[in-house]
Amino acid sequence: MRRLVNLVLAAASAAAASVPQVAPQAIQGPIPRTVRVPVVVELFTSEGCSPCSPADEFLLGLEQKQPIAGVEVIALEEHVDYWNGYGWRDPFSSRVMSNRQTDYNRLFNLDNVSTPQLVIGGQTQVSGSDEANAREEIARAAKGPRAKVEVAFRSASVATVKVDKLPPNAPDSDIWMAVTEGGLESAVDGGENQGRTLRHTAVVRSIVIIGKVDANAPTTYSMHLKFSPKWKRDELKYVVFVQDRVSKKIWGAAVVTP
Repeated sequence: MRRLVNLVLAAASAAAASVPQVAPQAIQGPIPRTVRVPVVVELFTSEGCSPCSPADEFLLGLEQKQPIAGVEVIALEEHVDYWNGYGWRDPFSSRVMSNRQTDYNRLFNLDNVSTPQLVIGGQTQVSGSDEANAREEIARAAKGPRAKVEVAFRSASVATVKVDKLPPNAPDSDIWMAVTEGGLESAVDGGENQGRTLRHTAVVRSIVIIGKVDANAPTTYSMHLKFSPKWKRDELKYVVFVQDRVSKKIWGAAVVTP
């Protein structure tokens, strides 16, 4: 029996030795990239609010690390102004952001505004402190029909926006453009965050409606881009999204750098 086993092993070794060695073949063409669905994540925040700083860092991680499979998180950090009377005036705050949060709260039947608050895809709100729930809602928001949003630069100051394939149940929608700035820091010397240095990403500097969507045909707009000389141009991004006027659902989005 031992001799038979030895003969079998010897035959197997000989067979293996006789197999021609084939060099591994290089992959032809570009390696396919995983398609990520854009999801707009809005954080209503303030430098005057102590729980807001961890939420700011959470949003920063979502934008930089993109940790949710199949999702491209498009961050909008929106600083409200109603905290400005409590020891520190947030330099990035705006009444426009406070009003936008109030509109969402009417939709969600909330009696009061509060920070930090995350609004995901215009349809779901969670506390900015509830990171696990936020991740689940972001993944859920990536499902379902989407509009196709494209942004192209014709020059350094002129962009063209095209919206196509709007879902049939989304006829009354607007095209929004937000200008965001990253890489921002503040040394806070008053209020709940006194003595701290706060980091920010995707701070909304401007947000406007640029047009309405034609539900029956592709919609295209050209626009001249304007920005303050105080903003750092290499840290700017343009976020374009399609939002239903009534339900506030965001049907599609894109983010580009100038």
